[in-house]
Amino acid sequence: MLGSATALLARPSAARAMPALDAAWGGPVDVAVASRQAKREIRRLTARADGLLRGQGLARGTVAQRIASLFADDRYLYPDDDAGRERAVAGMNARLAALRPRLAAAFEKMAIPAAEVRRMSPADAARGRGGYREAGAYYVDLKAIRARPAWTLPSVAFHETVPGHALQTAQQAAGPAAPGVLNIYAEAWATYAEQLAAELGAYDGDPRGELGYLHWRLCRMARIVADIGLGARGWTEARAVAAMGAIQGPAIAFTTPAADVARMRQAPGIYAAQGLGALRIARLRPRRPAAWPDFHARLLTDGPWPCVMLSERVAKGSPR
Repeated sequence: MLGSATALLARPSAARAMPALDAAWGGPVDVAVASRQAKREIRRLTARADGLLRGQGLARGTVAQRIASLFADDRYLYPDDDAGRERAVAGMNARLAALRPRLAAAFEKMAIPAAEVRRMSPADAARGRGGYREAGAYYVDLKAIRARPAWTLPSVAFHETVPGHALQTAQQAAGPAAPGVLNIYAEAWATYAEQLAAELGAYDGDPRGELGYLHWRLCRMARIVADIGLGARGWTEARAVAAMGAIQGPAIAFTTPAADVARMRQAPGIYAAQGLGALRIARLRPRRPAAWPDFHARLLTDGPWPCVMLSERVAKGSPR
């Protein structure tokens, strides 16, 4: 398990404090507890990835090294042309369509918005625009398509559309406006949504797709470790970059460990709070799947919420 939900909020000693993380979370965070939770999840993800990689004939080297080897396998790379990009988008939409009938088990009668992945316009692609969302669509960044193996893309679709950002923002719009834009909650939810998609069977019979999900999640956990290392343990940037690389292996498509660490220096605590929020949602969720729709409704209705309020939301439910 991910550890006690209340332990994370235990008032930390000075040696275990990171004020920037407290501010991002919305309350005091014991960084020692937070680090243990992230590392426990890393061990779980790494063990699962090891088994899946062995099933792909990749048994030598660390998990990070073997994921890098799979990234370089030309069999799973799309051509760097219009046809390749069309195939990539079609594949992401096919995975969304396949998951959609399974969402009722987790959301019951909650309205699931229509959402799809689309290619960027040539003008957006030419000027180097990153992936972005509009109502009902996510415009995926496929400039460096040869660095985005097919098996890494389904989890992106789930994160950016449903059950991720598109679902969360639709529910947020349906309720009273929350003060400010709580990006940390939104990222926590969408990262949790990647896990939920996997648990609903998105990768049944697809070990490479599951490895793509695991790689994305390892990146989120590596960010927690590096952010806390920099902000509370006196790490150098070089040490933080090395730690991230050892945990996740190849960089994710739109950033690198070095770029992430530079952002952590500028805005400490944000990445750690996002990843810890995803862990908190999973930890709070009832064990019985039959209780998941009510749980999800309580978290999504009227939000977004500061992560410190997640337990309260689950306990009290929606005011509507």
